[in-house]
Amino acid sequence: METQHIGMTKCVSRSRRSGFRHLFIGYFLGVLTITFLITAALEVLGILLIALGVQYTSIFTHNRFLQYLVMLALIALPFIILLGACLFFTRRIERKISQPVEELMAAVEKICQQDLNFSIRYRAPNQLGDLCYAFNELRDALQASLEREWRKQEETRTMVAALSHDLRTPVTIIQGHIESLARADSIEKRLQRLQRYLPVLEANSQHMTHLLNDILLISALEDAHFTIQPVQVQLAEELAHKSQVYALHASIHEITFTYGYQPTGNQDPPVVVDFNRLEQVLDNLFENALHHTSAHGTIRLTGRQTRDQLSLVLRDSGSGIAQEDLPHVFEKFYQSQGQKRHKETGLGLYTSKLLIEKLRGTIMIQNHACGGCEVRIELPISAVPGEHTTA
Repeated sequence: METQHIGMTKCVSRSRRSGFRHLFIGYFLGVLTITFLITAALEVLGILLIALGVQYTSIFTHNRFLQYLVMLALIALPFIILLGACLFFTRRIERKISQPVEELMAAVEKICQQDLNFSIRYRAPNQLGDLCYAFNELRDALQASLEREWRKQEETRTMVAALSHDLRTPVTIIQGHIESLARADSIEKRLQRLQRYLPVLEANSQHMTHLLNDILLISALEDAHFTIQPVQVQLAEELAHKSQVYALHASIHEITFTYGYQPTGNQDPPVVVDFNRLEQVLDNLFENALHHTSAHGTIRLTGRQTRDQLSLVLRDSGSGIAQEDLPHVFEKFYQSQGQKRHKETGLGLYTSKLLIEKLRGTIMIQNHACGGCEVRIELPISAVPGEHTTA
């Protein structure tokens, strides 16, 4: 793999990036200034002392060695002072740099030990301060990424456990019926059992297919590349056809299904919407209502279309939802605490919410005052170009 070289371009502002340059320039000027002032003061003092010594005593005048010694001291004095000033300011720079470097090294050791419970406190307006700030942001991003990965793994484990639990029952039923067919001692008895078992086998295979489709749909919805594909449809016709299917299905369970639709004005203009995804939502909601509505109950779907909005309401006369469960019904894998749900995986309402959000709409669920549950969908739609409607 080819090594990629990166550079800092827009990470920090220009003023902060020049902080260390200003620091070193300041220290350099400080060294020169202090050296000049101290040297000048000592040189002037030395010259005054020599002048006074020459004036009041003859020792300095006649002592060559002393003269050379004093002259050498005056020449070496600036270098000695310069060395002292350099050591002083070097110590100050070391103190300024050592703290962030030590904190960064300690942070690296923490990361190597897979411990992200740390924070770098250094906050100076220079490149090291920028580096420490960026390191803290990197730690936050890494921690968030690890938490997301942990949640994803937890969801995967929960999904596998829930799916295994849900699939065990239909698989056991199918396996038991197949074994019963295999043990039949005559063709006539086998045919009798087969005729009796076929509806059960079909229902359980459909249940397994539905569960697997839910998992595949969620994987697609949580993919960043998932796209909506709107097409031109006649909403009234499509919803009427769907309602006929629902009515037939409900009648099998001795449940009455009714449908009502109010189009835009007196017309039914075509609109652009991804009806396949909307159909999946309605299927989930209808199945959920069907399994929570007892025999001789009712399920009603009503719709209202305006120029740019579609409103759908699905209401049932079932048992409703416990108040403590209402805030959580759209959560992934949520299971009611008050009653056993038909779908142990708890994916139906979750996938419905994801699909409606992908369609840029909203979905709400509540208990109706007269009993049962009511789901309301508000969905933006687009009129077909060239079609003029009256709201």
